Amino acid sequence: MIVTRTADGVSVGPPPAHPEQTALAEAAGALLTWDVVSPAELPSATVHDTGRALGWLWELYGADVAAAVQDATPDGVDVAPAPADRRVLGAVRTLARLTWAEAWWPASAAAGVPALDRVLLRAERAVAAAAAEHLLDDDEAVERALSVAAPPPGHPELAAALALVAEDYGVALPAAVVTPERAGLALAAGGPGDGAGVLVARGMTPVNWTDVPPGRVDAAAEASWTIRRADDTVVAVSVPAGPDPWAPAVLRARFGPADFPLAPTRDGRFTGTATIPAAALLLPAAERAALVYAPDLTTAPEPVRPDDLARRAAIVAAARARPSAPDATLTERAAT
Repeated sequence: MIVTRTADGVSVGPPPAHPEQTALAEAAGALLTWDVVSPAELPSATVHDTGRALGWLWELYGADVAAAVQDATPDGVDVAPAPADRRVLGAVRTLARLTWAEAWWPASAAAGVPALDRVLLRAERAVAAAAAEHLLDDDEAVERALSVAAPPPGHPELAAALALVAEDYGVALPAAVVTPERAGLALAAGGPGDGAGVLVARGMTPVNWTDVPPGRVDAAAEASWTIRRADDTVVAVSVPAGPDPWAPAVLRARFGPADFPLAPTRDGRFTGTATIPAAALLLPAAERAALVYAPDLTTAPEPVRPDDLARRAAIVAAARARPSAPDATLTERAAT
């Protein structure tokens, strides 16, 4: 791995370029990162406090890399890693992977990416945090992980491990939580159908992942929109719901000057309509877009940039392959 002194500290390998494909763990004196699209066993590291990081660097990278970090220069040096404790390495990688998954996992029925069991994820993450606690920056990382964890039904070994961790840290766990059914989110009687009036325009708009929480809409699907003319000019927007049963269901859409709520339907979509001025038909093509967003995340939704689409497709493909990956977490292997 290339060890280089930079203006921000010392880098060990190149970090991922984009947050949505970065699994990370905050270690004492350093930030550890893995690229979820091109996963490697060892993380990249950005070391900002060499003194603190030297206490654990040797475990993950070996003594030679630890020494190179201490003596790093701007010219950089290529050092062969030799992890001293793969158990700790595996635990911190699992912690980072599951933290990423809770924030970014692209659940998609359209792309064949199953939703993750959040109860299982949080239980596995708490156990991983305990195994890697000594190198984490947050002194209360395990307690924080336990505060949202519960025994996962159907996984007695993990439930027992979680109970031991909770006992060690003096945390009382709640009773086992049953994952809700996806259908429980459906409220409305269906989508907008063909609508009334003459169809004058239609299109598709990718959903910006940063504007909606993971699992709320299908990560690989697009929002469809139509404009019809009768007595009024009406825009209708529809987007497939995500397969995650835990995802909250408050969404809105913005099309030109109109901003309106989207309601969940029994056929697994979010839909809504709004009256718009006829002049909206004269909007430039780039502005005729249905921007779907969650108001608890943003009030200024942004369109997806063209160069984001290929990266998103790669993330979806990587997630689809994870359940059968040799280094998959229990949460990923159990995804259906």
